[in-house]
Amino acid sequence: MINFLERSKSKILIVGAGALGKCFAALLADQADLTVCDRDSATFRALKKGPLVLKEKRQTRNVRVRAVASLSELRGEKIDVLIFATKIMDLRTAVRQAAGLDPQYVFFPQNGIFDLHWAHRFFKGANICRGVTTMACQETGPAQADLFYRGGIYVGGPGAAFIAGLFCKCGIKAKAYRDSLGAIWSKLIFSAVMNPLPVLTGRGYDVLQEDHAVWKLVRQAAYEGRAVAKGLGIRLAFDPLQLISRVRSGDLQGIPHRGTIFHDLNAERPTELEFITGALVGQARKRGVKTPALNLILAKAKTFGA
Repeated sequence: MINFLERSKSKILIVGAGALGKCFAALLADQADLTVCDRDSATFRALKKGPLVLKEKRQTRNVRVRAVASLSELRGEKIDVLIFATKIMDLRTAVRQAAGLDPQYVFFPQNGIFDLHWAHRFFKGANICRGVTTMACQETGPAQADLFYRGGIYVGGPGAAFIAGLFCKCGIKAKAYRDSLGAIWSKLIFSAVMNPLPVLTGRGYDVLQEDHAVWKLVRQAAYEGRAVAKGLGIRLAFDPLQLISRVRSGDLQGIPHRGTIFHDLNAERPTELEFITGALVGQARKRGVKTPALNLILAKAKTFGA
């Protein structure tokens, strides 16, 4: 029997075809036998008809992917790598629906703080990896996404080296760790500060350079986030304030990207605000760390969505 590592292409299943799921699918399609599952009927029909379109700067990538509307269609098929690109609030349902697939690797790239131990009982023989990405992408149609910033993938846990290798092959910088906690918290702090920002200001990230008061608030919130991580004894994989400063200086400045919380609120969809900014504030309270800037950002974002 041929081990899948010896095959020319791995069988990869991506559950969730939002902005990140579409980007992952478009980037991995050339090196994988790839299937995308999404329950949204418009997305499913568009992907079924094809092609999946990924726009990045002046380049456009058109790829064909296999699309299914239900994971029950894949029962009995061999899946080497299962990637959950759903939002946190949809994760438990997606995992339960995928329970009979028996993948060798499972990757969870969700941002935020949430317990993942429960998922292990559904994939007992799999190498389960947890990670985050600093990619900036936006869904622009049922079968289309724009990739504004490639960023990187940070992944930890059993099989992290293999998952990181998949993304490296398609041109995404990826780092593998034994434990992904430092990367998760680095991205958490960045996102807790930056994701609600377009909601508060109604503007893109150019506001960081043009409005000193906003920049002062963002910088203070990042300091507070680092203090919470320090109080928990977490060694950050990268400095979130340094990444924010790069955004301010030009990495994402002036582009139309405004983050998922902004788009979800405008579309009247549930957001991950409580899993990101809310979770960071909650951890601060447990440790007795004062976070006035983060509290203000969270309160104002909640007011927008009320």
